[in-house]
Amino acid sequence: MKLLLTVALLAACIAAGTARADGDPASDYLYGQKAFFPFDAKIPKAKQEELLALLGTAAASGFPIRAALIGSPYDLGSITSLWGKPRTYARFLGAELEFVYKQRLLIVMPNGFGIYRAGHPVEREYRVLATIPIGKGAVGLVDAAEAAVRKLATSSGVTLNASKRDTKSNGHRDALIVLAAVAILALAELLRNALRRRRTKRS
Repeated sequence: MKLLLTVALLAACIAAGTARADGDPASDYLYGQKAFFPFDAKIPKAKQEELLALLGTAAASGFPIRAALIGSPYDLGSITSLWGKPRTYARFLGAELEFVYKQRLLIVMPNGFGIYRAGHPVEREYRVLATIPIGKGAVGLVDAAEAAVRKLATSSGVTLNASKRDTKSNGHRDALIVLAAVAILALAELLRNALRRRRTKRS
């Protein structure tokens, strides 16, 4: 088990480095994770686990939703033109993820929210989001994301009540799933690079 976790953590470091150079880092993370957090923001681990647990509870309650917290233009990779445009970015990122994820996607930027769900109108969701304030800093983004998930679920007739015990359990489970997903992506990238080098040598 320790060896598996070590390999997964190393893979995560490799994947993180790749994601930073990607055109849209959040898309790499959200293929296998429920949330994308700002790269350089010092968000307490407990706050991250709190949001991940809530997203896990939402999925288990029949209200799947993933969230991307964008704290600065840097978090957008090469598409910094979408900074400050959460609605446009929600459509952009949602379209990128549609191949593997077609459910609700929530974007939280300091200036507002974005929401996307493939093939579904989201006007009602935007009316709900308009009532939620976004506090300052990275923790403000997390708090706003949690409030948004709860209010969106409630507006759809779903009540989310995660106990502290459930939160810890869901957070641990999600962490293992995330590590496994990142490890697979990183190993696939290493294999692709190895095949490229082999073709180069042959030519």
